[in-house]
Formats: sequence, structure tokens, C-alpha cells
Amino acid sequence: MGKRNLYDLEKVLYFADQKKGLHVSVTEADDTDLSILVEEAVEDGLIRRVADDDSGWYYQTTLAGEIRLVELQIAWRQHRGRNVDS
Repeated sequence: MGKRNLYDLEKVLYFADQKKGLHVSVTEADDTDLSILVEEAVEDGLIRRVADDDSGWYYQTTLAGEIRLVELQIAWRQHRGRNVDS
């Protein structure tokens, strides 16, 4: 059984939104939270696979993924009583 609870959707989208994108190793087990979240995010159109090499796959956010990331970041800030105006 793979590692659990290291990632959530916000973290997956955050890394996929970076210049280099989100890298998922070829050694990543199919039952980890990362593998499951990436598969669901691809199916939901939030990220897309943009490249691969012998070490793994690279994903970037789509416009829908960028919007969802901002929504999640706003919700996180609101939940903690932080300013969401900027």
C-alpha cells in the first residue's frame, strides 16, 4: 500500500501551476494520494500532462485548474480569518 495523506488537491494544483510543473515519478505507486489526485485532476480537466521522460510525467494546470487553485487558496485564507482582498 502506498503512502497516504501527503498531498491534497490544492498542493497538486500549486505544484502543477509552477513553471516546471508537477513531476510524478515512474516509481509512484498507483494507490498513493498523489497518483489518485493527479488522475482525478486530469479527468476533471484541472491539469494536463505536458511532457514525460524516463523519470516520470510532468503536469501543468489548465485555465480551469488555475481558477480552482485560486478558489482553494481563498477558502484556506477565509477559514483562517486572513485577508482575501489581495
